[in-house]
Amino acid sequence: MAVKIELLTRYFLSTKSTDDKVLELPVIEITPSNNIPHISSVSISVEGHPPELAAKIKSAYREVTSAKPIELSIPRRLRQHNCQLDEPLPTDVSCTLTVEVEYFDSDAEGNPNLSEPKKTTAECQIVSNSQISTPSPSAIPTPQPSAIPTPEPSAISTTPSPLAIPTPSPSSTLPQQSPKSYPGWFAIDFGTSNTTVTLFDPKVTVSPNSLPREQEMELRKSLADWLNERPIDTKPGVVTKEWENEWQKLIAEISKELPNVDNTNQSNLGNQIFLGTSSTYLLEAIRLIELGLYQCRDWFRRSASQELNRIYHKVFRVPPLEWQSLIPVELDEIRKLSEIPSELEIESLEPDSVKVILGGRARQNRLNTMAQNQDITGKFHHSPKRYLGQPSSRSIDVTLNGNSKKIKVEELVQGAFSHLIQLTSDYRDRNLERCAQGRFNKAVITYPTISPPRVRQEVKKLVENLGIDNVDIAYDEAVSIAIFFLWREFGGDLNVGIESLKTRCRRHGDQWTQNVLVLDIGGGTTDLALIRFTLEEVKVFQDDEDPGYGGRYYKLTPKLLGSSGHLHLGGELITLQIFHLLKVAIADCLLTAVTEGNIQPDTLRIQLDDLDEKFLDHEKKFQSGNLLAFVDKENPETDVAYQDALNIAEKVLPTRWKNGNAPARQQTFYTLWEYAEGAKKSILGKGQTDEIVEPTFVLGGQQIAELLAQSDLQLQSEAVNNLSVSLTLSQLEKAAKPIIKEAVGIAKGLVESGLSRQEEFQNSAEKEQLDWLILSGKTCNLYLVEEELYQEFNKFKSDRFVWNSEKITFVPEYTKLATSAGACYAQKLRQLIFSPESSKNLLRKGANQLYIDVKNLLYFLPCSFTLGTIDGSSNLTIFKAGQPLYQLDPKESVARVRSEESYGAQLSIFLFRKDFEDKKEQLWGSYDAQKLATELKMTGEEFNEKIKVEFEIDQELNIKLLFCQGKPHYLISVPDNISSLNAAEVIKISPLISERRVKCDIAVNVAESATAMKTDAHTLVFDMEKDYSQKVEVFEYDSDNNSKEIGIISDALPPVPLSGEYSFYFQYRDPNTNQWELIGKLQPDTQTEYPCEYYASLDNKGILRLHGGTIPYWKSNNSECLKQKGYVFEDELQYQPNEIEEKRNPFSGTH
Repeated sequence: MAVKIELLTRYFLSTKSTDDKVLELPVIEITPSNNIPHISSVSISVEGHPPELAAKIKSAYREVTSAKPIELSIPRRLRQHNCQLDEPLPTDVSCTLTVEVEYFDSDAEGNPNLSEPKKTTAECQIVSNSQISTPSPSAIPTPQPSAIPTPEPSAISTTPSPLAIPTPSPSSTLPQQSPKSYPGWFAIDFGTSNTTVTLFDPKVTVSPNSLPREQEMELRKSLADWLNERPIDTKPGVVTKEWENEWQKLIAEISKELPNVDNTNQSNLGNQIFLGTSSTYLLEAIRLIELGLYQCRDWFRRSASQELNRIYHKVFRVPPLEWQSLIPVELDEIRKLSEIPSELEIESLEPDSVKVILGGRARQNRLNTMAQNQDITGKFHHSPKRYLGQPSSRSIDVTLNGNSKKIKVEELVQGAFSHLIQLTSDYRDRNLERCAQGRFNKAVITYPTISPPRVRQEVKKLVENLGIDNVDIAYDEAVSIAIFFLWREFGGDLNVGIESLKTRCRRHGDQWTQNVLVLDIGGGTTDLALIRFTLEEVKVFQDDEDPGYGGRYYKLTPKLLGSSGHLHLGGELITLQIFHLLKVAIADCLLTAVTEGNIQPDTLRIQLDDLDEKFLDHEKKFQSGNLLAFVDKENPETDVAYQDALNIAEKVLPTRWKNGNAPARQQTFYTLWEYAEGAKKSILGKGQTDEIVEPTFVLGGQQIAELLAQSDLQLQSEAVNNLSVSLTLSQLEKAAKPIIKEAVGIAKGLVESGLSRQEEFQNSAEKEQLDWLILSGKTCNLYLVEEELYQEFNKFKSDRFVWNSEKITFVPEYTKLATSAGACYAQKLRQLIFSPESSKNLLRKGANQLYIDVKNLLYFLPCSFTLGTIDGSSNLTIFKAGQPLYQLDPKESVARVRSEESYGAQLSIFLFRKDFEDKKEQLWGSYDAQKLATELKMTGEEFNEKIKVEFEIDQELNIKLLFCQGKPHYLISVPDNISSLNAAEVIKISPLISERRVKCDIAVNVAESATAMKTDAHTLVFDMEKDYSQKVEVFEYDSDNNSKEIGIISDALPPVPLSGEYSFYFQYRDPNTNQWELIGKLQPDTQTEYPCEYYASLDNKGILRLHGGTIPYWKSNNSECLKQKGYVFEDELQYQPNEIEEKRNPFSGTH
């Protein structure tokens, strides 16, 4: 039998867990055998009681009827519609579902054998759930089947659906939504142009003893294509006939050992062997190919082996997502797509929310609306991500079904996130046998690398308000991509992957290092990250322990050396430049046609007499190219006539719809936009160039006439035939190059500054090198990107990077998925961390283990920040890129750093982000201290003189301002849980601090250093010979009497000893004794999530305290506290809204 219908023989009917008005119906899956069948029809019948319900169930399935039989090479599920109930589900359902498939087997050539029609059927008894006497406690709802379009072959998904075996649904009396939490999480990459979601589901487990499914699919496809095509490699002295003979010899060797192979039909021989067969059959076929090559001639064997090696190499680079329990969520069920356009449509206006849809359906609805000459303003949004970070006051006027409402932009973005979460939930519902259940309560959201805290916090808040309790915004887009491609390098095999990684790293002692640059040029933004990966082996077993088979435990530490980017630099900006070029070229063509008499002058809305003299020749006539010349050049915006040329083109072909006549102009704009996008991809895409003939994009007369007709301008047929616009490769390059140059310029600056800082950090004379360049984002598919990178990073311009194609990674199929999958995987590494000690059993079995310290990415500042001055060219640096972050407060899971000094408080404070030396600084935020001075009733001069300010920044680049009159006082809570010792009592001296000096030396690790290192390598905490005049602080005690003491604070202590406690000692520096005596031991009270430095304080009473992080300031949120010296007022920086540059926003309605 060539076709098998996968269908349960008995099915218990119930409603969906999320909607008691929609029925869960059995899955119908059609599976092929080795002889690939061709389906002509799939028919459904349902009979039984009650008849009305039977008819509803039948209508929910989409039957297939095709005049041209559809090839079935992989399992397919029959598409279902929702089966909506009008009344409660009856308790006495008894129906029979019959599926009948008519098909043809393949003939010798792989075509349907139409002379022998065949048929197969299957039946399923459908009964109501109430007829089950004892419901199975393990029963789970039947998955809603993945839909496949019918009947056109082009509309049928090529992705194999997993074999679904429906099981009984739980009783409808169960709650509509599971009260338990979903055990995994999802990661959303909401892009300017496209969006993906990746799900981490711990229920998804696969056997590690087989090839990962994703790699097996790629292996099957690649081998099938290779055997079908049977490529011929040109060799001197070898003719085509000899190649064909060798291929026949190899095929004969394979065919005689493999069952069910018809080698008379060699056009689809690869499909017969590698598609739709078992894994055992696949491996046997590969073994026979390898053996068969030894029967072939040397030159053929070498060529085939090279191609097989290329295939294997490609296969092992396919990320095994399922092995890591990661699932790319199928966001478009109909088209079977995990990546959808970010285009948004507002479906309905709810009282307290906005219901939207995203993706291909929204795009199609926009096209339909424009075709009906209706205004799309407000209802449709091409790039809603651009609204992130906009002023909270900004709103959009929306009219739906006669109802008008003002919608805040954050409501629109929240609606988009809500829809994506719903699509993810729907995917789980369709795959209940595969996915775990429960309420989503964990999410990871990525964001552009250059995004200010306003955007990050807004994203977090919007998703949290949708009922997601734990929203993580730790990973920007560039960092997520780096993690994804690092994981891809391991190829699914940790043992081989680690050794492979070592070969591409530079070795420094027991460490292997690699500097990686991620350049992600997407549709709307450019994101960059420079990361240093350090691989080292961690010693797990002591010398006297049995290591077994000697598995190794490795730690990979990524360190962020810098990040940068641009919020309005991407592929859509390139398309916009081509759009302008094409629009002006059409206008030039039409004006030329008027001059030559091919079009009547009154046809257009502008007359030749209206043109400025600069667009006419010396005879005051318009000549072809006069208008286009002002746009057809690099950086045309620098010419004052550029805007004039665009304005003339607008009069000829109106596309600016912002201020009137929206429907017609919108239609013209989007039609022309699609032409510009097509020109970019078809001419500038990789592999599109021709060394002999320059590629050219041509817009014919009929297409130009259709554009004009959208603006009610009609051309006569004879005029249409004489119109044509051509854009050559060189013209398109001039339009695109400035944008790509800008992105690559940012990359070069980031590499130079980041690696230079690393050299300073290591105090090394050796010049740091860039080892790996990762390209991501769909715009990197343009050949100009690598061409421009070569121009900037070749050996004549840069000594940081040795240009080598093996050091450059660009994988088109992962240009978008990499971000969400990388963030999801990074979160898994962070959440499922385990210690080397717990890995011993695995290591003894010989299995290597790898721990990637993802959190280390959060421990360093990715950029510098400066404080604005009167002379803007010499701003003061307050934070430096690469500066380490620490957990300043053990009670808060936040990594921060405080500015090293205090600054005079300006009345207007401006802070700027500085990515590297030559990059323009970005205004990050401001603070109106004039308002603060007014509240304190201080004059500006008095405020400047008395008030100082410090700054504090965290890993999310949120900045706080700490104002103080005079020197800040420190707060010590009494009673508190701070570890303390009465040093004065032990030392028998009081006070211990006198005349700004300590009466004796106090140190840590005295005995430890003498024992472990056989040396006097202790750390002096307080030095009796040091003058502490500038170091004396005031400690405010939070006790009943609010007392205060003077005291001193140590520098950061060395790391906590292995014993888990610090031992403090004192010494008088008596030359006769020189003896250290123990004061006591103090143990840190809390475990911190981020690196934490420890400090010791000593007050005048002789109390020695150990502090995790910095000692907190004596501070208040009330500005009145500044009237008292030493009190610190803490406030937030006011961040800049993410203003959209209208000239860089293609969809502003002004182009």
